[in-house]
Parts: sequence; structure tokens; C-alpha cells
Amino acid sequence: MPSIASLRLIDFRSYTALDAGFETGVIALYGPNGAGKTNLLEAISLLSPGRGLRRAAVGTFARVAEGVSQPAWGINAQLHSSETDEDEATRISIGQVPEQPRKRQLKIDSRPATGPELARRLSLLWLTPAQDRLFTGPASDRRKFIDRYALAFAPDHGTNASRFEKARSERNRLLSENVTDRAWYDAIETDLSNYGARVAQARTTTVANLQVEVSARKTAFPQSLVGLDGSLENQFAEGADLSSVAETYRAQLANTRNTDLRAGRTLIGPHRTELHVTHADKAMPAGLCSTGEQKALLIGLILAQARALQGKAPILLLDEVAAHLDSVRRAALAEELIDLGLQIFMTGTDRSLFSDFGNHAQFFHVADGTLENQTLKDRKE
Repeated sequence: MPSIASLRLIDFRSYTALDAGFETGVIALYGPNGAGKTNLLEAISLLSPGRGLRRAAVGTFARVAEGVSQPAWGINAQLHSSETDEDEATRISIGQVPEQPRKRQLKIDSRPATGPELARRLSLLWLTPAQDRLFTGPASDRRKFIDRYALAFAPDHGTNASRFEKARSERNRLLSENVTDRAWYDAIETDLSNYGARVAQARTTTVANLQVEVSARKTAFPQSLVGLDGSLENQFAEGADLSSVAETYRAQLANTRNTDLRAGRTLIGPHRTELHVTHADKAMPAGLCSTGEQKALLIGLILAQARALQGKAPILLLDEVAAHLDSVRRAALAEELIDLGLQIFMTGTDRSLFSDFGNHAQFFHVADGTLENQTLKDRKE
């Protein structure tokens, strides 16, 4: 997959207008807090299906000047050309529709496009400080975490997850209104079981691939045991195929209608799945590990996922990842990232945090919504 050659932002967050060019490899963005580093990563994250690394609403991205929000924002990315696919997209555009402020428009090479098309063109992974609470927060956060990873293996995963949630919402409405019409439930549960099985299958495949990479290599970051606990995912793990899992789930939904009617909601399905991560050497659940160990486990997971996707060349977005690492692990992280050979955007408050990259990184100073190519400046000097 291609990497980002240039990026243009228009009235996005703290950026009035930005034009920046990037090389492949590591891009280090450094500057004080509030300078706009995370805003830049967020803009890049929107070049993938979903709501980006902050999961913000479309209407919140527009730059605010003197208390007034701008009418629309825009992001344009020019991609490095691919040597293997002449038909591969070279330009991605995404932005708010002024007349419909809650809607955003996606185009690939000036043509309207869909989320799955985008997922096939560009793969993005990210790690942010907000994810530091992943192992101790709600299970829904862990499902979103693995669902983001699953998109890289199954580009239709986001669409399937959305359709599952729509069908579940419709069934829940019938349940809450105490509707007992069998025909309505049969129709909705057919969709619910179909999309639910696809969601569970993608998650199971993702976790299996991730565990292979985690176990295959010892690094300075602790190895983990990764698993899913869900009624559908467990069936896939035992070797069941898609059609049998979907049919079993459909039958379960029909059999539990009375129980669900009393609860007023759907009680079984992939919306209840739990992602378990264990510190392998300590045989300790990640949620019981120290804050530093949890951070190291997260870094180990994203490095493993990046290796699992080497053929798709994912772009990594690492927000303030090095800030809380000791010097040994910072050096180990730099070695790992250089070895991956991917395009990686990293942020930090000081350039010294990236000293272990030497001349293997492109440096940008970020201040007040502007970028200064420090590497280019250094070369001229």
C-alpha cells in the first residue's frame, strides 16, 4: 500500500491552511503541548474508515476563530505512487459538506468513494495516550481496539459492524416496546445473525494473526497472550464456518426472545465480546499490571500488528509514545520502528525524545498550527 507524500489541511482544528510533504520512514513531529501535533495525527487518521483517533463528530473538526466555527473543513492527501499497481489511487480527499455540517464526503482520485474502498487503499494503525486506559476501561473500548485492527484484514468489517449495530438497534426497539410479532423478529434476526457472524469471524482472524506475530519474536516489550471471549468468536476458534455460526446465532436469538423481552435488549452476540490480554511472562491479566507494563504491552501489540500487515504497509500514528519510556525502551522502540520500514508519524514535546533515530527520521517542528521542516533546514545548514 502507498504512503502519504503530501498533506493539505483547510480549516481543520488549529490549522487555517497547511501544506506539508513527507518522506517514507519515520516522521517525528515535536513541539510544545497545544501546538497541533495530535490534531495533525487526527487528520491523517481520518484517511481511514471511522471517526478517527479521537472518535469525534464531523461538526467538531472545523477550525474555530474568535468563537465562530468555520463553515467546513477539508483534508487532501497525495500518496506516494505504488511500484506494483499503476491503477492504485494517488489522491484521497475528505471534508465536511457545508450545506450538511454533520455529513462528510470522501473522494478517491476525484471520484466519490466508500469506507471499504478506502480501507483497501490505505491501512492505518494508531496508539494514543487515551488508549493507556484500554485494559482497565470498559469492554466496549477493547472491542473498538480490535475492530480497528480487523479493518486491515477485512476491509468490509466496518460496514458489517455498522449493519450489525443497526439491526441490533431495531431489535432492541421491538423488545423495549414489547412487540411480539414473530415475522418482524425473524427478518431482523436474519440480518443480525449474518452481520454478527461476519464481525466475529473478522475479529477471530485478527486475533489469531496477532498472536502468531506476538509469539514469533521477543523484544524489549513484553509478550502477551491475546484472546476473545464471545459466543460467536468461540465457535470460530473451535473451527466452525461462517454459515453454521450465523445459523446457530439466529437460532439462539429466536430462543432467547422471551428473556430479551424481559430485559428490553439483546443479551447475546458480538456486542458482548471481551478481548483478554495477559502479560505472558507474568501470567498476569493486563488490567492488573503496572501502568508502565500496560503501556509496554500496548506498544508490543501495535508492533506485532504492524508486522502482521507488512504486506499491506500500514501507516502508524504514535502519539506521545516515547514520552514515558525509559532510555532503554526508547532505543528499542526506535530500532523496532526503523526495522519495520513503514511510514510512521510520531509526536513528542522535544526533539531529544527521537535522538535514537539519528538520520533515519524526518523532523518537523510544530508550533501554532504550522510545520517547519527541520530536517530540510538542517541539510541547508
